[in-house]
Amino acid sequence: MCLSPSWCVLCKENAENIDHLFIHCSYSLKLWWRMLGALGVEWVIPKGCFELLSINLRISGKGKRAGILRDCLFHAIFWNIWMERNRRIFQGHTGVRVEELWDRIKFWASLWASVSGQFKDYHYSTIMRDMMAVLR
Repeated sequence: MCLSPSWCVLCKENAENIDHLFIHCSYSLKLWWRMLGALGVEWVIPKGCFELLSINLRISGKGKRAGILRDCLFHAIFWNIWMERNRRIFQGHTGVRVEELWDRIKFWASLWASVSGQFKDYHYSTIMRDMMAVLR
């Protein structure tokens, strides 16, 4: 167990810094592409976290629910990347596949969205199963 590796524990290819870890790491980037696909959005990934967090990603014609779900997904991606990184560093885990982490992200984002007033008619499992359907 290495407490402070100089390389990224997710991709093992580059030095770890905030922009690499959360955006440009090949592992993390796959999660962002999955989010964009789930929301039916085409987007150019920004070069840094500050730009990413300041972007208002619009999901055309989808209203307030889309903004809430987008925000929940953003937070869930950041949080789960950080948690996965820490499990690998501090607990010695070998890691999970991107697909498994994406399922965790969908779970948390759907759960968080389901407690908002905009999603009061939806159970979190419905949101998780088909994000685009609940935005129609």
